[in-house]
Amino acid sequence: MNINIDVSKGNTISAYLAGLLVHGTQLGMGILGFQRIIAKEAGHDAWISVILAGLVTHLTLWIIIKTMQKYPSADIYGIQDDVFGRRLGTAVSIIFIIYFILTAGIILRSYIEVVQTWVFPNLPTWILAGIILFLAYYTIVGGIRVIAGYTFFSIIATAWLVFDLYFPLEFARWEYLFPIMDTSFENLFRGMMAMSLTSVGFEVLYVVYPYVQNKDRVNKSAQLAVLVTYLIYLLVMIVTLVFFSQGQLMRTIWATLNLQKMVYLPILERFELVVISLWLIVILPNIMLYLWCSARGLKRLFCFNLRSSLYWILSVIYLASLTMLSRQQMNWLYTVHGKISIWVVYLYPYFLYVMVLLKQRTQRAKSKSKGESA
Repeated sequence: MNINIDVSKGNTISAYLAGLLVHGTQLGMGILGFQRIIAKEAGHDAWISVILAGLVTHLTLWIIIKTMQKYPSADIYGIQDDVFGRRLGTAVSIIFIIYFILTAGIILRSYIEVVQTWVFPNLPTWILAGIILFLAYYTIVGGIRVIAGYTFFSIIATAWLVFDLYFPLEFARWEYLFPIMDTSFENLFRGMMAMSLTSVGFEVLYVVYPYVQNKDRVNKSAQLAVLVTYLIYLLVMIVTLVFFSQGQLMRTIWATLNLQKMVYLPILERFELVVISLWLIVILPNIMLYLWCSARGLKRLFCFNLRSSLYWILSVIYLASLTMLSRQQMNWLYTVHGKISIWVVYLYPYFLYVMVLLKQRTQRAKSKSKGESA
């Protein structure tokens, strides 16, 4: 496998669009119900856990970009092949591919669960899963530029939804936030860890980076994207904490959708149904990016055709999505994925960066030794 990727100029995106991809991938299904999971650990100080998670994400993203700057024309698959060697590098890359596929599958299954719970209880899973995966496939085969363009459209089309938070604020009880720092740092830390499933998405830069034109601006663009994402998370969390009591919040699975019930429009009775319908536009970039990253991995490792890889990946996800899962099983799946995400997205980048530095230091030492002997 070639470590570097030869990307034609017509297949590249700007750093600005790379930032939008990061934001679009982070903001997905997690925001619909992340409040209960974090508040379960940190109580009414859950908003502090959100801030801590944001700081850790900014630092991890910086490490990822520093790693990619060492290999400007390579992706994660090429870097791992160069650092760990062919066999070990391939094994680690397969883990990444499985992680990407698993994440796309969980996003798809979560959205289907929301639709079947809130909108169409009798809608067969195979119909909705088939429609979503077909839309994803149709966009992915257009390449990274088409995916980036759709992500831009998705953000523009749904950005106004944040203003809906004004309606539940009319019933806010700000005393629910006090006393501040009422819980231990250990609980805040556990709350921060519980947010891993909601925070992931920025790791797609490992695969997208070689396709960015002006790489010197990627860090600024991606960091700004993460900042905007976490400001939205923080706003949603604070509104939730001042609207629900702790007891109510512990019994609310999709707190963000419940907040939408407070939206009153003279011509529309159930605004949350509109939000759920529009959320399909939001989650599609999530699914598309993760599918594209996994298909790119199969192409890089085994020289599979991108379309052929997608056929296999989509078939696996489609069949897996047909499995009937209870709420308890979905919670277990979220927990498992959250733990995997911590290792793959938040811990591994630091290890890989250290290994890259050691690799380059060893290469410089060898070159210097050869130069002296010559």
